[in-house]
Amino acid sequence: MISVIIPTLNEERVIGSSLRSLLSCDGEFEIIVADGGSTDKTLDVTGGCPGVRHVVSEKGRGAQMNAGASAARGDILLFLHADTLLPRCAFQRITAAMADRSVVGGCFRLSFDLQSFLLKGFSLVAGINHILFTYGDQGLFMAARTFNAIGGYKSIPIMEDVEIQRRLRPRGRFVKLDVPVVTSARRFIRRGIIRQQALNTTLVSLYYVGVSPSLLKRFYR
Repeated sequence: MISVIIPTLNEERVIGSSLRSLLSCDGEFEIIVADGGSTDKTLDVTGGCPGVRHVVSEKGRGAQMNAGASAARGDILLFLHADTLLPRCAFQRITAAMADRSVVGGCFRLSFDLQSFLLKGFSLVAGINHILFTYGDQGLFMAARTFNAIGGYKSIPIMEDVEIQRRLRPRGRFVKLDVPVVTSARRFIRRGIIRQQALNTTLVSLYYVGVSPSLLKRFYR
């Protein structure tokens, strides 16, 4: 079974669509919403979806995903952002990939819910199977036993998706499935496509040269 873990914080506008998309997928799975203290109607929306389980944790995507993983019953964990939609065949593709014992984890290719030449270009770059071009909005997955063995996510305010790959990838093959998820372009719309992508690239570069995630988070806001 696959456990889908979704960290939420005031996601009432998008979480309903994400859950409906998930429930239409084929396969055996469970859904765990790990909330970090939403003050909007996020939990009202998720509570109205059959079969969705809830955990509450301290705020922070890493801490929330760890809390969700602790409650998970699946052999495989899929960490999914609240504004990301899976293809219907997602669970079948994950199961097939993880059947290869050399594979320790993976993700999907990336697409956006906005038609844009620039975003299509960014999606192509995100298809490169390298830690510098792989982020949480692509739906990271791995075996539950591997997640536990590497100690889960670090409770850092940003870059938790990059940091965990630094511990995961040396253990075996990391795969990018050839089907895309569809993620929201809301950050690009709000800040501007070029400006947002420049910010993303700058922050990742600064993280790699040793700038603390706490400082980077201030710029990301």
